Amino acid sequence: MFNWDDLKFFLEVSKTLNLTKASETLDVDQTTVYRRILRFERKTGKQLLKKTNQGYSLTPWAEGLLKKSSQVGEEIRKIESYLGEEHTDVFGTVNITTTNVIANIVLPPILKKLRTEYPNLIPEITVHEEFFDIYKREADIAIRSSDTVEPHVHAEKIGKGGWSLYATKDYLKNKPGINTPGFFSENQFIIGSERIGNTKSTVWLASKVESNNIIMKANSMPCIYSAVKSGIGIGMLPGLYGKYDSLLVELTKPDPRFGSTIWLIANQDLLKNQKIEICMEFIGRELKKVFSF
Repeated sequence: MFNWDDLKFFLEVSKTLNLTKASETLDVDQTTVYRRILRFERKTGKQLLKKTNQGYSLTPWAEGLLKKSSQVGEEIRKIESYLGEEHTDVFGTVNITTTNVIANIVLPPILKKLRTEYPNLIPEITVHEEFFDIYKREADIAIRSSDTVEPHVHAEKIGKGGWSLYATKDYLKNKPGINTPGFFSENQFIIGSERIGNTKSTVWLASKVESNNIIMKANSMPCIYSAVKSGIGIGMLPGLYGKYDSLLVELTKPDPRFGSTIWLIANQDLLKNQKIEICMEFIGRELKKVFSF
């Protein structure tokens, strides 16, 4: 019986009914094309080509074969193309859990690059401020800001993020500047509350600001960011916001004292999985470019 390679030669010849053109496309000589067609005919016991004054034509049987196998030929070409592409053999979904800030600011451009190199990998982002239990596989990969991590997981230290005071140009008009005595007493501030009320940045800012200068409290950094961007006051934010948003005015240099270490975390056993290994290596490399402290 014939093999797929025989069918490929037949399909290429059937396009133009010209052995020379088929040989150019298949990157072989014309004699090889003719010999492969003859071999196909012997194996099937059917004539494929008829010689005419104008060249070649398909026999009725060959026309029927062409009709049934043209789609197969296209699929074969897709498979050959796929086999020749780098990275496309990596399939599947990878669940990544991280914070609002990293998910909304840092990850999108990184995942765009990942998509270019590994088009069959599908990141599934789970935004949560709390640690998922990687050991129990509640997520495949975690990107977290913390001073410590659990000893039973694989944790790669990425760096630290700095924190700065931010405002908008509109808000700062006719307001006391950062280096003036009235900066903390005559400006309005947005500070963290509830679960982010004990963060280093919130504790520091709260120690500098009187209660009558606090215009708003919020329990998430995205909420504080939105409030600052609206122009109602000054807020302490991760330097990432200023890096990616040109509308924010940075009032203090990014200070790593207010940030914790950024970790890229996975279960040790999952590192044996190719898609997890690839994501850890790729995302870790790109995150280190962002978190320079």
